[in-house]
Amino acid sequence: MSRRVNLTFLRCFALLALVILSLTACKTAVPTSTSEPSQDVPDIPDVFNAAWGERELFRANLVPSEQGILDELPGATEYRIEFTIAEGFELIRGHEAVFFTNNEDTPLDAVYFRLYPNVTGGRLITSNVTVDGKEIGTRLEEVDSSLRVQLPELLEPNSSVVLELDFNVEIPREMGEYYGLFGFFEDILVLDTFYPMIPVYDDEGWNAAVPQINGDLTYNDAAFYLVQVHAPADLVVVASGVRLQRTVAGDTQTITFANGPARDFYLAASEKFTVISEKVGETTINSYAFPEWQENSKVVLQSSVDSLRSFNSRFGTYPYREMDLMSTPMLALGIEYPGAMGISLRLYDPDEILGGLPSQVYVQSTVAHEVSHQWFYNIVGNDQADEPWLDEALAQYATGLYYQDTYGSSAAESYRSSWFDRWDRVDGADIPIGLPVGEYEGSEYGAIVYGRGPIFIAELANMMGIDVFDDFIKTYVQEYKWDIGTGDTFKRLAEEKCDCDLSSLFEAWVYP
Repeated sequence: MSRRVNLTFLRCFALLALVILSLTACKTAVPTSTSEPSQDVPDIPDVFNAAWGERELFRANLVPSEQGILDELPGATEYRIEFTIAEGFELIRGHEAVFFTNNEDTPLDAVYFRLYPNVTGGRLITSNVTVDGKEIGTRLEEVDSSLRVQLPELLEPNSSVVLELDFNVEIPREMGEYYGLFGFFEDILVLDTFYPMIPVYDDEGWNAAVPQINGDLTYNDAAFYLVQVHAPADLVVVASGVRLQRTVAGDTQTITFANGPARDFYLAASEKFTVISEKVGETTINSYAFPEWQENSKVVLQSSVDSLRSFNSRFGTYPYREMDLMSTPMLALGIEYPGAMGISLRLYDPDEILGGLPSQVYVQSTVAHEVSHQWFYNIVGNDQADEPWLDEALAQYATGLYYQDTYGSSAAESYRSSWFDRWDRVDGADIPIGLPVGEYEGSEYGAIVYGRGPIFIAELANMMGIDVFDDFIKTYVQEYKWDIGTGDTFKRLAEEKCDCDLSSLFEAWVYP
């Protein structure tokens, strides 16, 4: 049933949030700002030319308790990407080599690459495509957002090939669709899904269709990335993974990153970034922002510290040695990538008004939501186009847990009431939360997936019993770590944990 949230409540919630922000800013112990975080990764010569399958390089990216995964994930895709960011930030020129293994039960006659800049405001052009060193035919599909690479012969299950290509990317100066996450805006370079990437192949075949406007773009298997970036020397470069090497020659710096296992690789950069850092266990959290936004950068840092402590306890250990949060331009409030999160520039400006409320009301909930995606999207993958509720509704529910663990029941209940406010945007309509992104119209996607979705998760927790549900979520993360979760596997595991039939609940909330 829908519950109305009136203006009086919103004002009370805003006041509570601002009080929490004030307390947070006061209790944060913040080191001196610098342009780069300290690095404790040893210099390793010639890392970019390592043999395929050499996973020792990725040990530096993982906390000790998670390094065992390097001996697992047989057949995980490996990327080697080298690219140059040109002066003026108008063009990227790169080369990509991918070691791809057919992990399916059927032979494959082609491999697809997603070319997302062709629908997000830029332009990605590929050339010199080879398979095991042989030039091969390709075909652009789905309004040039997918590249089909025809294999010279069928790739049998458990067999591997090396695909290579050159690519040029034109970087936009105006925000395009898909939340304006790719381009050079306000002195910040944001490289969202900018390189050719291989999507998931599942029971529907290659997931290579034109992405829907509302939802997230990617649906990728966990992979390993070695990425070498050539950029102007005065640019502060932040990226997924850990920095293995950095050298400077004249006006150019060359940085090598190791990232994986991970669903994606992301990079943001600016000459104006400064960073403050804090450590939680084996993980260093870095908060990047312009010098004039340092007060809210402190709030972002403390919120991420508290989120990480909460979610480590509830879902299992965050796997990486680094977590980076960057103040970046976008049309959304935040966006998640493996080990890296963009937080909207608007949330750093105390004078900004969003939806009639001060922008600072949204800072902590945005940070906690994006941090929780490290478990629900990255560690456990899901089809973000067909089943967006599996990461977004869970991230919303997890944000409520952040408030519970950090500030107590009153703050948590105030935040959870905002879910009903979202749902009320469609008058509390009983629209299923389990629809594909493209089947929601207008404001339905946000109202149902982000509003009704976490309310369903709370109902599920109450029906199972909180202790049983908490054990179920932690088990779900561990059983599907670096794999793909689905609505069916989620329901089946929940029923196993509670020894009950949840069909009526799922039929009432999730399924059409």
